Amino acid sequence: MRIKLLLLVLSALLLAGCQEAGGEASSPVEPPPQPKTAQELLEEQPIDDTHNAFLVDTGGRMGTLLVTAEAVPYEEPLELATYQHVAVWDPAHMDQPLQSVDWEGGFPNEHQILDVNFDGYPDFTILFARGIQAELYHCMRWDEEQGLFVEEPEYAAISSPVLDPETRSIFGWNRASGAGDGVSTIHRWVDGELVCVRRIELFAKDYSDYDSPFVLTVRDRINDELTEVFREEYPLDPEEEYFEARMKWEDINYHGETR
Repeated sequence: MRIKLLLLVLSALLLAGCQEAGGEASSPVEPPPQPKTAQELLEEQPIDDTHNAFLVDTGGRMGTLLVTAEAVPYEEPLELATYQHVAVWDPAHMDQPLQSVDWEGGFPNEHQILDVNFDGYPDFTILFARGIQAELYHCMRWDEEQGLFVEEPEYAAISSPVLDPETRSIFGWNRASGAGDGVSTIHRWVDGELVCVRRIELFAKDYSDYDSPFVLTVRDRINDELTEVFREEYPLDPEEEYFEARMKWEDINYHGETR
């Protein structure tokens, strides 16, 4: 009896093996879907007057990240005004943003990718205010140690910023009128902090007087405070005199004729 039972089991096993080898082929296992690339994710994002999206190659361990920005209307009674909602995404984990921030202003579709602190890692800025000449940007600089972008509030105070990698300075200019008067600033990174190291002001002494002289004032950062180091009045004509004087002080290495 035992021998007959053993033969039945062996026959069943052989039959199953034959059916697997010569019968219908088993369904192939579907490979898992490949994750989308950063570029593919970017192409899926809306980009228009109120939406923006761009990639930032951090140059570090986090690789390339996706940044999205959207102009969001305020709730009543300011529904005509907008603020910016900015989010940073890791393309490998799109279930939730890596970080996000809400900013005042309404120009999310205008951005720049640049190295604002000259550390070799790219940062990004987004426009939030624009005048006849002045432009103001919010700034997020990359912190490789944290693996995150860090907001730089002082950058938002620089009018029409221009970066100079050679002097590691950021120049700002805010024109006051068609006469060429206004405020020039020079910012630098001091112990990891962005600070104004020179402020140059050129204004008419009395705007109600057409023949009023112009006053050029220069303040330098001394002992952590902006201290007046130069002040001079110039006649309205010839105007080139006070323009030339201002240009000299816009050189961060210039400290006056007598110093």
